[in-house]
Amino acid sequence: MTGLTALVLALAQGAAPAPLAAAGTSEAETELARLIEAAETAFAQSANDAAGAQRVVAAWQAVRAAAGRIAPDHPEVARADIKIASQLYVLGRNAEARAQVERGLAALATSDPDNLVLRAEGVALLGTILAHGGEAESAVATLEQAYAQYLTAFAALPEAEVSRDTAVARSNLEFSLSQVLLQLSRIDAALAYQKASLETRERFLGPNDPDTIASYYGYAGVLRRAGQMEEAERYARIAVERAVAHVDPAHASYARALEMLAIILARTGRPVEATGYLARSLELKRQHEGADSLFFGYGLHLLGMTYLQRERYGDALPLLEEAAPIFARYQGENSPFGLGAQAYAAQATFALGHWQEALERLRAVDARMQASTVDNEIAKRIGPDLVRALIRQGETAEAARIAARDYARLLESENAEALTLRHARLVEARARSMLAARPADALEEARAMLAFLGREAARTAAGPVVAEQRAALDLVMEIAVDCGDADLMAQAMARITGSGLAQATALRAERLSASDPALAEALRALQQADAAIEAADRELLRALAAGTSADAARAALAAADEARREALAALAARDAATARLVSSDPVDVATIRAGLGKGEALLALAPAYDGAYSLVVTADTALIRRLDLPRAELVALAAAVRESAVALDFDAAAAARLAAVLLPPETRAALKGAQTLRILAGGPLASLPFGLLVLEPGEEARAPTWLADRFALVNVASLADRARRARPQARGLVAFAAPVPFASGGAQGAGTGAEGVMSPAAYFARRGADAARLALLPPLPGAAREARAIAQAFGPERSRLFLGAEASEARLADPGVREAEVLVFATHGLVGGELEGVAEPALVLSPPAEGAGDQGFDGLLTASEIARLDLSADWVILTACDSAAGFEGGAPAFSGLVSAFRFAGGGTLLATHWQVRDDVAAYVATEMLRHYRRHGDKAKALRHALDRLRRQSGLPGADQPDIWAPFVLID
Repeated sequence: MTGLTALVLALAQGAAPAPLAAAGTSEAETELARLIEAAETAFAQSANDAAGAQRVVAAWQAVRAAAGRIAPDHPEVARADIKIASQLYVLGRNAEARAQVERGLAALATSDPDNLVLRAEGVALLGTILAHGGEAESAVATLEQAYAQYLTAFAALPEAEVSRDTAVARSNLEFSLSQVLLQLSRIDAALAYQKASLETRERFLGPNDPDTIASYYGYAGVLRRAGQMEEAERYARIAVERAVAHVDPAHASYARALEMLAIILARTGRPVEATGYLARSLELKRQHEGADSLFFGYGLHLLGMTYLQRERYGDALPLLEEAAPIFARYQGENSPFGLGAQAYAAQATFALGHWQEALERLRAVDARMQASTVDNEIAKRIGPDLVRALIRQGETAEAARIAARDYARLLESENAEALTLRHARLVEARARSMLAARPADALEEARAMLAFLGREAARTAAGPVVAEQRAALDLVMEIAVDCGDADLMAQAMARITGSGLAQATALRAERLSASDPALAEALRALQQADAAIEAADRELLRALAAGTSADAARAALAAADEARREALAALAARDAATARLVSSDPVDVATIRAGLGKGEALLALAPAYDGAYSLVVTADTALIRRLDLPRAELVALAAAVRESAVALDFDAAAAARLAAVLLPPETRAALKGAQTLRILAGGPLASLPFGLLVLEPGEEARAPTWLADRFALVNVASLADRARRARPQARGLVAFAAPVPFASGGAQGAGTGAEGVMSPAAYFARRGADAARLALLPPLPGAAREARAIAQAFGPERSRLFLGAEASEARLADPGVREAEVLVFATHGLVGGELEGVAEPALVLSPPAEGAGDQGFDGLLTASEIARLDLSADWVILTACDSAAGFEGGAPAFSGLVSAFRFAGGGTLLATHWQVRDDVAAYVATEMLRHYRRHGDKAKALRHALDRLRRQSGLPGADQPDIWAPFVLID
């Protein structure tokens, strides 16, 4: 279950009630039996909220009073004390609960075997209370002593006589020990106890019992904390599958199973998928447990954390603020979850750009943490933000003190992650450098962080940048600005805006390795080398911090690096695309400048953590700056500009404000001589049509001056060198258009468009395309006309059209595809949401003919499949879909498809930020190709086509931003 408190609510059910009074017993004993039955019924029928807990307390108090009247040492007095204590804990009255459970335990006869289960329940509760009160070491000692005694008694029981209560009590002790040890960061011991708890329940309760399912997701949670994410997901999915098949949705284990899987998905780069599970779990909790409960607080907390990961800080903050008082009320002021909710609310405040308010919140959490056992999970979250806020406040001495303290504590932790250690060391170096008024002193650590993140990206298949990585990169960029180091800025931007194809290619490699033992072995060798590098890096940091010899750690790191080079060479021999993606080349200003053509300049924009940064590179200038708006405000303004264009109510004033932030006077001056502007837009800014930026407002009847008027614009997918591999001479045009819709319980062509979700994850089942979801995509009747118009302009005799059922994966094997100069895909593109670990960007083609699925065709041309093609195309044109629609965060939306076509040998892409009319798409594509074939400059060709669309095409509404602005050239 989620945390120690899950145990307490289970403990309240406890052992079977005392038998009802038999004939011949006293009237007092009969009344006592009636009261016990009433108390048990009150618990069974009460909701998990404050009012229910109070009713249960009152019922057991009546039991205690009646038993005490019979005899002060009546056994039901002790039992009632423990039952009352469990509910007092639920109510957050921890001091009373501790006194009550200690009184009950003291009254139990230790030699009485009938007290075995009740004593175990009481000790587990006491351990929980001690842990939440900041006395984790005392909790472990108490629990371990009781567990040893319990095992001795348990071993003496014949297995046939082991009751459910006896087995569950043992399992609860094991679970409680695991949770307390987690709080102390003793991960290996926590894993062992949680596995023992699971095995106890499987053995005595069976695999599909709700309590066994709870142990499955509990074990998944500890595996997650241990960093064993694949195993964690495996156990969490087992829990969900068994809960769905065997458990009533009203049972707590159903919602908890969904919740744990969501936590793991969020931690492995799948926050959108996680959000769905969390929303369902929270709905079940509200329906069956009520909003005034600890479990509901957990749900709020987890959903808030997932929104943090998705960079939706404004959505996260109210959820965390609502959760914090629930934890304080039920668990006490020093509750780890309560502190965590406050810490993450402070983090959201910092990321929203309100660093002064965040500083007060962070100080309060830090002070509370010092009064209790420090949880490293919380410390690593708030420490960097607190230090950075203190530096901005001018309190550099305090910042340096806290940074050194936190780094030392993390070094002492047996299971601190290498990223956390590197981040803490960077923060400590930054604080020291600011205290000494020498910002450049932190440059070495900033470069070391980038080198580490480069290895980390390769090790994790370059998946989405997680919050801690984003915060570290923000700090690196802040250091770069303070030191005027444009190369450092370029390297940080390359990391934070990196291509999404690596994740897609890693998925392909995983699939291929299932049938290719040599490839599987090459991947394993690379993963082992990366793990060795991480371990050696962690030991090097510890040696450097301790002032001891680091020679052994350096030697181990060098050996691991060499092993990685060998593994990479072996991988390249089996799968060159994957090998290229997991080996990254450094990027610097000289490399960027070498890739610029005459009259070209680069503008790179990176929304990071709380800040956003820009880099301008021209033939003779490199300019870096932190933008004047905090990241959250910048993203909100960009979204408002885009949405106003889509909604046909363009906000020119907002577009002018955004232009002033992204292109302040110093930047405009640096770009004065440029004719073509190459733009790298990170994260949410990838969804912004930059041509919409207003440089000068229009007056009266005069239209505004757009950025599209000033420059020929081209978006780029990365800062890497523009060099292409040599392509054979290409000729002709090939178009795939108007594919047959997927079936929806009937004949092909049943798509209705009832649901227009465009996120890749929505259209992938666990092992492939989800035909039912794909059937919801609307048909594209105008796509065929569009493709014919482009082909007519290009030359019918040199064009090949695959329409309807012919627009299939099988037709990609046609020799004309490999030889085409221009490839056109007039179909849906699944790139409108965040990449998930089970999905890739993809183009939707016709569903496979009967039997074609045996060839591996599923109707989706994914990024990793595109990368395996052998293309000569100079142009790839994606129309009839919002093929450049933006992500909420992470890599640019289009980078996966762009990089995929690039790996396959293709050239430049033309895509759209939102759907456009067929006549407009055909006009722009044909006019652009015509101009390019005459003059040879792609960016200027698109600028020419859009200018003619606006001024000379005569098409209805062509001069409106919603018509001309969505087109984007991606290089």
